[in-house]
Amino acid sequence: MIPVQTILAQSNWEIKKEKDNIRIYTRVQKESRFNELKAVFELPGNFTQLRSILEDVNQYPNWVYSTKTSTVVERPGPGDMIYYAEISAPWPLSNRDYYSETKIWVDSSLQKMHISSHSISDRFPFKKHLVRVPLLKAEWTISRAASTSLHVEYTLQWNPGGNIPAWVANMFSTMGPYQSFSELKKKMAGLNR
Repeated sequence: MIPVQTILAQSNWEIKKEKDNIRIYTRVQKESRFNELKAVFELPGNFTQLRSILEDVNQYPNWVYSTKTSTVVERPGPGDMIYYAEISAPWPLSNRDYYSETKIWVDSSLQKMHISSHSISDRFPFKKHLVRVPLLKAEWTISRAASTSLHVEYTLQWNPGGNIPAWVANMFSTMGPYQSFSELKKKMAGLNR
């Protein structure tokens, strides 16, 4: 049984952007100044195609919002990877970086694909001119919407680090995911022509 305090402490999701069948929601987190984010959208294609795009980390700068560089650091096993990314920030802010431990797996019995990513803050050396992102936790649940499309539910908890006021970060928090998922839709559509 979930305690009543836990239920009451969580705020409801509030829709912030809806365009091109991509819905972006946010909600206040009790334990953070930065809003939690949720995106819900459809993708053309199948699990294998989506997985190939997500595992091609070197291509992230071509479609993931503000990603300057990204590279795989380790591949501990099938569907498991640790990658590094540097994120461009607008002047006068410093660029951010993070290392992410990511796991991708398919549950064949439920016809679902799952992706779980979380930042690893202290395991790798810091770079002097960059601000390390202290928290980045993303969860994807992907199910078959039809034989040729996927339904995606994505959630993100984050803290960009440094001295960014929470209200500024929260104001721009829907732009990045919307643009990234718009580009992902185009990449998936390109595979299905």
